[in-house]
Amino acid sequence: MLVLVLEDDEDYADIILHTLQRDGHDVVVVDNVAGAIKFSERKTPDLAILDVVLPDGSGLDAGKRLREISPGMPVVFLSSLDRTADVIAGLNSGGDDYITKPFHPGELLARVRAVLRRLNPGPVEERQEQQRLSSHGIDIDLAVSAASYRGTNLGCTPIEVELLVQLVRYPGQALSHAFLTEQIWGYKNVTDATLLKGHISSLRRKIREAGGSEELVRTVHGVGYSFTPV
Repeated sequence: MLVLVLEDDEDYADIILHTLQRDGHDVVVVDNVAGAIKFSERKTPDLAILDVVLPDGSGLDAGKRLREISPGMPVVFLSSLDRTADVIAGLNSGGDDYITKPFHPGELLARVRAVLRRLNPGPVEERQEQQRLSSHGIDIDLAVSAASYRGTNLGCTPIEVELLVQLVRYPGQALSHAFLTEQIWGYKNVTDATLLKGHISSLRRKIREAGGSEELVRTVHGVGYSFTPV
């Protein structure tokens, strides 16, 4: 996999570079938005990891431009901006994931692997058991990783689709932050629920814009979230 890393902090750039290279990826590091766009116009990366705050612009804007160049390119944002509003802004701009600084290299690698798994979900025969999920207006096509509400495409990212799959599979049940995190990202012991909250917020917004009720995805305080037909 070719990974484009947009990071102007040399220490973080080195950590990301060596972590991904040890995992077998080809990595190109640039330190400005213009350089990231110029490289992507010549050669399309399989994944982009973008810092948000950069000397010549915003990583969020860079992500949108890279998606215009290659609509299917997964994007992971990195930032020291860790408020829920910042995470939501990153996800709303099309990010597949949002990692706050400082981070552990193992966490970075787990997040990257989770995003790439959604690019390569495995042989078709392993995914034929259940190709679609439908409940109360929500229709999920697992074959193409897409979701709609009463015929309107929700425009979900692959991770949002996976989150919706978990919720719809267990209607009325309170799914914990830990369960959802393990099912979606593949690792345990995550105490920061900000990222999950950001994805939930983005998912609710998309359902609302499609004419549905945000209450389809209900917060269960102290536990997590539940798919609750209205």
